Amino acid sequence: MKKTTKIKSSVLGFITSIIAFASKVNAADIVTEVQGGGEIQSSKLGQGLLNIIRDITGTIQWILPIVGVCFILFYVFKIMTGDEQDQQRYKKSIVKVLVCIVIGLLAVTIVNLVARYF
Repeated sequence: MKKTTKIKSSVLGFITSIIAFASKVNAADIVTEVQGGGEIQSSKLGQGLLNIIRDITGTIQWILPIVGVCFILFYVFKIMTGDEQDQQRYKKSIVKVLVCIVIGLLAVTIVNLVARYF
């Protein structure tokens, strides 16, 4: 029984890591930049802030899944080496990490989308 749970958790971790690396969200890149942003678009302060936002969101977009997969792999390792009593706690933690990854990527995509309009 314990061997099958280890195999299941290993497969779950492997599938989760594949999904996290394969599903990079680039929805904001499809939207073209709107012309005529007015004074915000032509000012140096506006351009600087826009470049900072693009750099930060671009960096977070690839850091977030990598860190999430590291946490998931850590929890899978703890499930495989720990007691059976702790397995439920780590499984809940894996779900929390997956939810955080999805919410984080959605937030970055929304900020990217809004930044395209300036």
